[in-house]
Amino acid sequence: MDPRAIHLTTLTSGWRTGDDEQARVLRILEQVPPEQLDTVLAGLDPEQLLGALSDRGAGRAYLSGVLDLLLVRRREALSVPVLAGLVAALHRGRTPRHHQELLVDVLRATEGRDFHDLKYRINASGDRHDLEQLVFHDLDEDLQDLLLKHLAEQAGVDPTSDLRILCDIDDTTRCMLHDDRYPRGIIYPGVVQLLLELDQGAVTDPARVGDLTFVTARPGGPLGLFERYTRDGLSGLGLPPHTVLGGSLLNLHTKAAITRRKLENMERDRLLFPECRMVFIGDSGQADGEVGAQMRTRAPEHIVGTLLHDVSGLGQAEREAWAQRGVQVFDTYAGAAAHAARWGLITVEQARRVADAVRTGLAVLELSTEQRRLLEDRLAADDAAIEALGA
Repeated sequence: MDPRAIHLTTLTSGWRTGDDEQARVLRILEQVPPEQLDTVLAGLDPEQLLGALSDRGAGRAYLSGVLDLLLVRRREALSVPVLAGLVAALHRGRTPRHHQELLVDVLRATEGRDFHDLKYRINASGDRHDLEQLVFHDLDEDLQDLLLKHLAEQAGVDPTSDLRILCDIDDTTRCMLHDDRYPRGIIYPGVVQLLLELDQGAVTDPARVGDLTFVTARPGGPLGLFERYTRDGLSGLGLPPHTVLGGSLLNLHTKAAITRRKLENMERDRLLFPECRMVFIGDSGQADGEVGAQMRTRAPEHIVGTLLHDVSGLGQAEREAWAQRGVQVFDTYAGAAAHAARWGLITVEQARRVADAVRTGLAVLELSTEQRRLLEDRLAADDAAIEALGA
């Protein structure tokens, strides 16, 4: 690590950084040659750096001095990853108006591929301080409008075929509410593999982060506690980088309220990523089919379709009616993979990998004889659907 980065880390690592230390931080950064600044900042925790600084009156505007130096005077010397870290760190906690204006200026000054890379990195910052939080919660309405306009303009500057993957949680990712075919609380066999294949198989740049978002109507709370709890609960599964869009306590009372909240979340995602296509993965237990169908009606050029996990025993007539609205019902995640391959989102070989993951996952579950027979029969049918695509 650069010795200047080590020195700056030491200066900002205490529980309280005094005036002398803050002044030294600003002085050190000012003395770094522009061509070396990115290397120094790459070795720092941006949240720790900005969190240790403050403006305590005339002649002691240390935070403002550092922000002016890094995000105004020497912004062009910074790489996108370093810039994304500073932006994410700046909108933690209360975001005063002058910080909002600075954030919007930084984003509007970035264009093309760099802009798309920047916003994806902000969106994958690792907690609730993602792009949705910044645009729809931390900005005043006039600044929000300016940034949304820039997002729309940049959609045409660097067009892409990238796929946004929006995925429900309860009874879609994890067995929780209505599904009696599996032990309660398990992660569904094959769901992680499907998300990985969609993330890798349908994007122009598979290494780009931030394509996966979990959408729920559960409450976020003032500190994003549910989002944090959800992310922690999904950690260790090998998922791609992802964010969580939650709801509020009011959204839990009726299916209509849940539908409205999920539609709002999906519409926000469309406004943030207008250059991308979107696929929604939900379940039949909580209005997800209607959410996906309505979104496809609103933006058919944006929404590829919805994959609906059947947890309520839908009949053939119901499945055909959903299919007419762009909603494909599936029984196991091998079936979801077959639909995804049919839409051209993944290859047949990728679908086979999902089926293998379902088979492996089922083998280690404790199931009743009837549960295992039912699930293995449905997996066999889904296997056959995949092989028919490859014939």
